[in-house]
Amino acid sequence: MKKFPVPDPGVPDHRSAARYLLWLARRQWQPVALGTVWGVLWLVSLALMPAVLGRAIGEGIAAKDSDALLRWSLLALLLTVLTVTAGIGRHRSAMANLYASEFRTVQVVTRHVTTLGATLPKVVRNGEVVTIGSADIGSIGGVFQHLPVTMGAAGAIIVVGVLMFSASVPLGLTVLVGTPVLMGVTALLTKLLQQRQSHFRSLQSQLTSIAVDIAAGLRVLRGIGGEKAFERRYRKQSQSLREAGVHVARVQSLFDAMQVLAPGVFAVGVTWLAATLAIKQEISLGDMIAFYGYATFLTLPLSIIAAAASATTNAYVASGRVADFLRLEPEFGPAAPPADSDGGDLAAGVPPAATAPTAQLADSASRLSVPREGVLGVVCADPAEPARLALRLARFADSGAPALGGVPLAQLPLPWLRRRVVLVRNEDALFGGPLGTELAPAGREVDRDELERALHAAGAEDIVRGLDGGLDTVLQHGAKNLSTGQQQRLRLARALAADPETLILIDPTSAVDALTEARIGERLTRHREGRSTVVFTSSALMLAQADSVCVVEDGVVTATGSHRELLAESPAYAAVVNRGEA
Repeated sequence: MKKFPVPDPGVPDHRSAARYLLWLARRQWQPVALGTVWGVLWLVSLALMPAVLGRAIGEGIAAKDSDALLRWSLLALLLTVLTVTAGIGRHRSAMANLYASEFRTVQVVTRHVTTLGATLPKVVRNGEVVTIGSADIGSIGGVFQHLPVTMGAAGAIIVVGVLMFSASVPLGLTVLVGTPVLMGVTALLTKLLQQRQSHFRSLQSQLTSIAVDIAAGLRVLRGIGGEKAFERRYRKQSQSLREAGVHVARVQSLFDAMQVLAPGVFAVGVTWLAATLAIKQEISLGDMIAFYGYATFLTLPLSIIAAAASATTNAYVASGRVADFLRLEPEFGPAAPPADSDGGDLAAGVPPAATAPTAQLADSASRLSVPREGVLGVVCADPAEPARLALRLARFADSGAPALGGVPLAQLPLPWLRRRVVLVRNEDALFGGPLGTELAPAGREVDRDELERALHAAGAEDIVRGLDGGLDTVLQHGAKNLSTGQQQRLRLARALAADPETLILIDPTSAVDALTEARIGERLTRHREGRSTVVFTSSALMLAQADSVCVVEDGVVTATGSHRELLAESPAYAAVVNRGEA
């Protein structure tokens, strides 16, 4: 199958909604320009049709001139062919512009999601990205679908105005004055619609966030009896959204009614004026028929302009939300690739001190130093400290204190660092798909034996045996069909299969029984021989298997030794471990 390259979306201008829309327009100016050409040809050919038919009737039928009738009839046929051809081209261009703008927005939003990384859930509500993907992206595409044909509508109105002026000054002035009035009414309704839609989008995002929270924590809510409280909260927010939707619908219905009523009234007025002038014999019968055709035709470009105004309003609100999202900054910026790196070798340009065999991962703020080999147990007096310290060591939080071989982590290329330092937390996601594929590390080939060894070290081989398809079993997203302990062991197996130089674990056995925990501690030490492993835990069963253990109090290492030594010599260590056993 032939593969087509995915276009680079480029760096978006996200300083405002208008700037983002202009950035999109510049990125796809060629299809927009082509669509504009087709739109102008389509509507101008339609605009010329009443004039040609009027001439055919006036100079051919009324004057009984068969040659003139044939001549104008052939011209009408040519216009028909042009209208059909331009209509096809206009529709194809409109769809191309729609999908191109939507896809480009998907690209930049997805890229920014990966840039935010672990910062995303801290700065964005759960429903925000869902709302952008489900509603806003389609709204942004709508303006580029309507933009080219709107240019054609404007051109058609100008052509009709010129034709009317050439035949009758009063009719030409009617078009010249009436069109701006109708567009002004549309603009007033558009501004009101924009305000109400912006409020509606905000409430919609909040309600989606609540729904996501309920779905994610339903089991916990049932355990603490919190369903009713969240149900009341969801119902209240739902009613607020419903009321906002009704307010939007009122303005939208008025807007839609004006799209039909205003052009219709305008057409009736122009037709009445043309009939009056024909009765007074100020214009011919053919001109009157042409004017009737003009009046009927004008409802189309005016409706197109009104629809484009509505689409622009929706797009402006949606692009504002996208621009706000793109302005979010990660807690730490990914280090730029070294200047001498060609982008092919991840280690290109990495300082030699960070790749040296003796390079150690160390955090000067906490005075924690990770040995190059063996399992290091870390016990923290503050229950919140393991997460803070582990995030720093893995550079998911940029404090500037951690370094590898004396080189600050902030100065190392993030892709290179991610291959060598892996952090495993109990909230990490298990994605849907075949289990073997989910456990295999990205960017590296592993065979079935390696996966089975990783599963054995994580005490998870019984999980695979209990599945009908084994490693080929398709997991649900989040592995919802597995218990918390089973999910925890599979996360550990996935990390072990990646075989990083340094593996950082936070409470990796908190959801398993004591027998399984002891087995994992013993197997983990053997499996990670020759590698560095840091385990943040208060479990005596895990700490007893560690090569060394350190105690962290008030964010600083205060004692180091074996499990038995610290139990006897460190009251803080004994208090945490004994509490964990209790």
